[in-house]
Amino acid sequence: MARINSINNRRGDSGQRRPLCSVRLLLFVVLFVIILPLLIWVQAQYYEAIISSSSVIASDGDVVVNRNNGASSSSTTTPTTIAYAISLIKCSDFQSSTSGLLDAATILRHSIHKQSIRTPSSGSKYDYKLYAIVHTNAASCSNILSDLGYEIIVKDSPVQAEEIWGEYLRKHIHKEWCCGSDEFVKLLAYTILDHPIVVHTDIDFMYVKPMDDLYDAMLLPSSEEGGRLARERIEMEYPDKVMPEKIDAFLTRDYHQVIPGRKAAFQAGFIVLRPDMDTFHRYLEIIREGNYVEGFSRENGWGGKGYGGVVGSMAMQGLPAYFYDEIKPNTSVELNGCRYNHMGADIFYDDVPNFIRKYKDLHGKCRRNVEGCEDCRKTDVELIKNIHFTNCRKPWNCAGKGGTQKGYIDPRTADYDHCMKVIRKWHEMRTDLEDSIKEITGDTAVFDGQKGEYKKDIFMGHCNDDGQDGYIPISASKDAMATAAEQIWSVKW
Repeated sequence: MARINSINNRRGDSGQRRPLCSVRLLLFVVLFVIILPLLIWVQAQYYEAIISSSSVIASDGDVVVNRNNGASSSSTTTPTTIAYAISLIKCSDFQSSTSGLLDAATILRHSIHKQSIRTPSSGSKYDYKLYAIVHTNAASCSNILSDLGYEIIVKDSPVQAEEIWGEYLRKHIHKEWCCGSDEFVKLLAYTILDHPIVVHTDIDFMYVKPMDDLYDAMLLPSSEEGGRLARERIEMEYPDKVMPEKIDAFLTRDYHQVIPGRKAAFQAGFIVLRPDMDTFHRYLEIIREGNYVEGFSRENGWGGKGYGGVVGSMAMQGLPAYFYDEIKPNTSVELNGCRYNHMGADIFYDDVPNFIRKYKDLHGKCRRNVEGCEDCRKTDVELIKNIHFTNCRKPWNCAGKGGTQKGYIDPRTADYDHCMKVIRKWHEMRTDLEDSIKEITGDTAVFDGQKGEYKKDIFMGHCNDDGQDGYIPISASKDAMATAAEQIWSVKW
């Protein structure tokens, strides 16, 4: 009996523990069914808050995470890529030697890299891809651009002279600076549709600061903080003007050519544009129509609206000015030409051109017809965003003298001391590339290009005499340059 009672007692104890098992089961259910999912949700909200604090909405609606001081990348960590395009219409001209043009394309490429997300110290959030629009006339000398990382687009001019209906334009376009109707290949920049923005410049160009504000203003609505702040920081030629909600282009004007009472031409060496096939075809329609009035009156030029009478007005100096003023008004923004596309040119009515003698009351006044016009010949170089080497001459031409002789820095249109500072910027960029080549490859031959003694404080050893013939090209070997292209300019964000 004792044995049976003992068993019954244990069973009785077991019966008393059943409520405890039920409680444990209940706690297990609460933990895994309610509390654990709640913790996971809270953690997810925490990380989402972190991500959203450094994210923006891309133009295609994807969330892109900002890295590297605001640099954007998509869910695949790819930032927005800007297309940088140049046009090569002929292999050389009297302004530059072939070696000079090659080095110009190399340093332009390096300057783009230095102002992109691939150089963290730039603070830029945009990546880049390079394009070279090559006229069929220059196809034979375009291979080296491919080696530098440019994607080559070989095309003939989209409009031939014989296609133009207007008699005057058809018969005279071939005489226009620099290249007649061949210069219309620049319009092919509008057809590079794989990117939201295309920046087209001449080869004699260099970037010294990022242009993120321009890109943000084009890609982000002004109602968003990012778009609004970008617009506020952009330096316009006419700050009181209201920017259009949708910006299709940023450009500058050639004020140093302005004739009193005439329209300012577009400066064809720089434009930031929104690629668009309709825009491209509208341009071609205007060219084929050929409504260009000869002469220098207020009714000359494109559409008889005064867009003519200056160098390049029949081609890419006059046409885009007419297009964005008359055909697509309120879609472009004119930038401060002393900061963007800086040429260091005189934009006052002084002693050049000689017609100024006829307008004595205008002497010394601004060609923009405003008071307090900034003198681009004296702009602080630290304020400049990018440089177009025209009035200050080409850095690879070793122009170290001032005067009115051919090839010298003309004191009538430029300031010698300012030009020396601007030209030094290019040689500093070249030296930066040369130092990087030596550091990565160990190729000391690159320093053979720094042995020149002519004005070494300006040209940094890249010139041994004044003029084109005094220039010493980049001396790195082909293998070293290939390594540089692979390592220096690779994707590093």
